[in-house]
Amino acid sequence: MRSRTLTFLGVLCLLSVTSAFGQDVQPGMAVGFPAASVSDMNCSGFISGQPVSNDISIFNGADDDQLSYTRAWMTGEHVFLRSRTGANIAVGTEYSLVRSASELMRVRWYDGQGASIRSLGKPYENAGRVKVVRVTPDGAIAEVTAACGLVMRGDLAIPAVNRPIPAFDPAAQFDHYAPSNGKLLGAITAGVDNASYFGGGAKAFINLGTSDGVSPGQKFRIFHILNDEPAGAYMLPPTGPRQTIGELIVLSSEEKSSLVMVTKSIREIKLGDGIEQE
Repeated sequence: MRSRTLTFLGVLCLLSVTSAFGQDVQPGMAVGFPAASVSDMNCSGFISGQPVSNDISIFNGADDDQLSYTRAWMTGEHVFLRSRTGANIAVGTEYSLVRSASELMRVRWYDGQGASIRSLGKPYENAGRVKVVRVTPDGAIAEVTAACGLVMRGDLAIPAVNRPIPAFDPAAQFDHYAPSNGKLLGAITAGVDNASYFGGGAKAFINLGTSDGVSPGQKFRIFHILNDEPAGAYMLPPTGPRQTIGELIVLSSEEKSSLVMVTKSIREIKLGDGIEQE
């Protein structure tokens, strides 16, 4: 009874955080539990096949008379939006706030990582979400309805999209020695927050996207493949039957990449590991 009660309370907690982003927990491709939280869906960043529009951005905010470089805003505060081209900004419109995820390029976890990421597009991190509450001749006033961290001057505002949260079955059978099934193959290319090693619940980016037929809710097996290390050492190719070391589920997809979450790991998972669609 205690276990069932804790599980029920956990589901209630997950549902309660959806209101900040105005997003419902919806079933994905499978029947089961939500694979991620709303924060996971909206605050993990993405790699866009094309640069996002820089037309609308934050140029200032409330209580910043001195235009301080260190001023930042949080949930409940107001920021000011302006369009470079004079595009209409209407009251009630919701925007997602994004900025360039430059930290993915600052540290190299494997040879060719920068080129691999650039081949997928331009990486962005999420800053939060705002809703326009008033429009004036000097700029639109928007309330920060949800913040992933600090909202800052210069953050870009793009139309908000509510993505359904895929579902997964945590009790699904795991085959440690599943042979190759001939389906779609790819690799873990980058980690959210520039992580390099992953366990259950960690988020990463793979080098497969909508152009490859990948969509939210799809599941992939994870296995080690031969790759070189930054220090110049080389991993020996594994011998014997291929071993599945974990599983992941696709949370959202762009043209050439997808945001994924590790749902199961039986040992360390790292950047460069191979994936195969189940």
